[in-house]
Parts: sequence; C-alpha cells; structure tokens
Amino acid sequence: MTKELRRNIIIFLFFITTNFLPVSGAQRYPVWEDFCPKGLENAEYKEIQWYWPEGTKSTQSIYNYWAQRRQEFERGLAECKQLDSDLNESCYNNLRERQLFVTEQYNKDIKQKQITDQIWLDSHDKGSKPFMINIFMR
Repeated sequence: MTKELRRNIIIFLFFITTNFLPVSGAQRYPVWEDFCPKGLENAEYKEIQWYWPEGTKSTQSIYNYWAQRRQEFERGLAECKQLDSDLNESCYNNLRERQLFVTEQYNKDIKQKQITDQIWLDSHDKGSKPFMINIFMR
C-alpha cells in the first residue's frame, strides 16, 4: 500500500466518522432553519403602513409572522441553553416539538384559507361574466 493511498484512506475514514457517525453524548440543539420556510429565515419585522399596496401589506404580514416566530424560538433556545445538561436535551425536544406543531398548524391554516378563497371565487364567478350590448343598431 502506498503512502498516498494510506493517507487517502485515513482522510476518508476521518470524513465518515466526523460527518455520519453519531457522537455519544453530543446534543444537537434545534436550529431555526429546520422550522422556517426557505427565504424567510432572516425575516425582519416592520410596521405595516396604511398607504402600502395590498400585495406589499400581505407580504410584510408574512415576514412579520416569521420574524415574531424566530424571536419566540430564540427565547426558547436561550432558556434551554441555561439549563443543566441533563435537562436541556428535554428542553430542546420540547422546543422542537412545539415549533413543528406551530409550523404544521400555520401550513394547515394557509391551505384552509386557499380552499375558502377558491370556494368563494367559484361561487361568485357564476353568472358574473361581462357581456356586451351593441347600442349602435344599424
């Protein structure tokens, strides 16, 4: 076995052990990106102004929701980190479960609103199609 091959095997084994094998006693605390939709990880809260267009208002309300959720998550994470090591794993699990539940509930609410909006559109679309009357008769 050549030196280079031996070195490559050692590097490969090191890579495998550090990235794929669980380390005993290591605690993986939850991270915000596990619960937040892509692109909203760093959403900033801004007061919605009355003169903004409706699309901007609705977009900012989504940003505000996720910004507030992130603040709540970070407070919970800070509380867990202050606990003793035997208690903080349980705290992390509770925080993780709560965030997953709230995110799932949020997604269900969004889907229900989409369904409700579509039902409303479908029920009000019938018979409301515009028609043209020719007032210039020959």
